[in-house]
Amino acid sequence: MTQQDPPWLLATISAYTSQRRRNIIRATWQTLYADPAFDTRFVIAQPSPLWLPLIKHENDTYGDLIVLDQLNESAAVANTIKSIEFFKHLVARSAAQTPWKFVSKIDDDSFLSARRFYTDFLLPRLHPHPAATADDDDDDDASTGTLIARRLRTRADRNFSAPGGQFYTLSWDLVRLVAATHTQNPITHLPEDVLIGRLLSDAHARFEFVELDDRQAFDVDEQMQRVGMEKEVLGEMDEAAVNPHKMKDDESYLRVAGLFGRDGFVGEEVGSSAEFGDGKGDVGIDG
Repeated sequence: MTQQDPPWLLATISAYTSQRRRNIIRATWQTLYADPAFDTRFVIAQPSPLWLPLIKHENDTYGDLIVLDQLNESAAVANTIKSIEFFKHLVARSAAQTPWKFVSKIDDDSFLSARRFYTDFLLPRLHPHPAATADDDDDDDASTGTLIARRLRTRADRNFSAPGGQFYTLSWDLVRLVAATHTQNPITHLPEDVLIGRLLSDAHARFEFVELDDRQAFDVDEQMQRVGMEKEVLGEMDEAAVNPHKMKDDESYLRVAGLFGRDGFVGEEVGSSAEFGDGKGDVGIDG
């Protein structure tokens, strides 16, 4: 990785037909938090012939689509193997290089306060993360990989932790590890977030699990309330909010986006703090 390369790749899983949502994401948090420290992409499956001209025009315009030609677009694929196939695609394209320190997968119904996440969670961990496995020497000082996410509740029939699927981040060594493990054992029936946990478990990986708590990552209901132990109006959240999720319709997504400014959550009236449309590259992560 050269000095100019971003340390963080942030990829949004998207259906190829969801151009409107991709444009909303480009115009909201991807513009508001644009910075050389991270690169953004959208991951889609193979478009149908009728959609090929539209997808080509979109990629010619923005240059931010990753097309997984081997996958058909369906809810079943998106909910099971699309993310791991994306990780395998990255590893295959990168060969022996280490193009990013971290790779994040995010759903297109999630908003991300990217600057705050980068500052609070990634900057302190921008050092080499060779993944340790149980087969390595038992060394208390052995460095490990990093997984940052909401933690799925552990079921009685599973002996591993898994990341919540709305948004999770892996250090590059863990990306390579899960890709290699899935190549050896191509599981297709598990939910995609559970699959990541299963693959790490199968690889006997030792890693740091950094949990996003309920104040930082949460679902949003139809009444624009945060879903948690107690429902709370979004405008009354504290500044810890990083990753609201489940904004299925575009109006809800835009209303949530309007509660965030350059430094994160502000909770003012919709649209009063979000300075969208200013152009990318004018927000410094460290500035």
